[in-house]
Amino acid sequence: MYEVSFSELRTWRTCRQLYHYRYVEQLEPRLKALPLKRGSWIHSLLEAYHRGENWREIHEQLTEEFNLLMDEEREYYGSLPQDGEYLMGLYEKAYTHDKPLGVELAFEGFHLSPQISLRGRIDMIVEDSRGAWVVEHKTTSRIPNEDERMLNPQVALYIPVAEELLGVPIIGVLWNYLRTKIPKKKSLNLLERRYMPVNRKIIHQLVTEARIAAVESRGLSRPYRALNPMLCRGCQFRSLCTGELMGLDTEFIRKSEYKRREKQDGRGGEEKGEKE
Repeated sequence: MYEVSFSELRTWRTCRQLYHYRYVEQLEPRLKALPLKRGSWIHSLLEAYHRGENWREIHEQLTEEFNLLMDEEREYYGSLPQDGEYLMGLYEKAYTHDKPLGVELAFEGFHLSPQISLRGRIDMIVEDSRGAWVVEHKTTSRIPNEDERMLNPQVALYIPVAEELLGVPIIGVLWNYLRTKIPKKKSLNLLERRYMPVNRKIIHQLVTEARIAAVESRGLSRPYRALNPMLCRGCQFRSLCTGELMGLDTEFIRKSEYKRREKQDGRGGEEKGEKE
């Protein structure tokens, strides 16, 4: 019996080399990329808000930590505190009637097969007049179209998990988008929600594919790169990967830009980053 996280499976299906850096070598960048930092920040505020807590207190704590960063780091992250506060102010006004059935639901031991179990954390389960939905918070510079959502259905794998945890039927996924590219006039709609009903055939296929990916990832003997320009452009390990691909001595890059991954706080390795 072995356990995998949702993030591990997603990473494996994205790029074997990325999986190797993150989960075999246990590396992470010394400086978290802006999209990941911003996604994590806003996700913390959303969690507090939907738990009925004062999200502004969390924002103040994060801002205090931000102010302690080195000058170069603060310059890199730019107006992150101001943008986070602005987005959450809009969110608080827009979504006053949500009925969360669960917030930040950590789970483990969900069986994909008798030998493989899944762990992870579900952002939220919310109920409306149609039924209950698995919610996935997404910070993004643009709202993906319908085709992109249909080609990215993995979060629907959380549906049987949520049903097991809560004992209620789940009818689909609610994609909760917060647009982070804030225009100067701030007239653009920065908040959008999209609903994706999911049938049982899709869920069955997703469980089957997750089982296959879990077996494959444990049998990794030699990693290889996806070499997809769209994926590589925003990859955290681009400098290291490119250096190794070119046959350079990458020991300096490895030591100066990366460190051992910190122990996760029960999120199953999930990183709440941002889709660019």
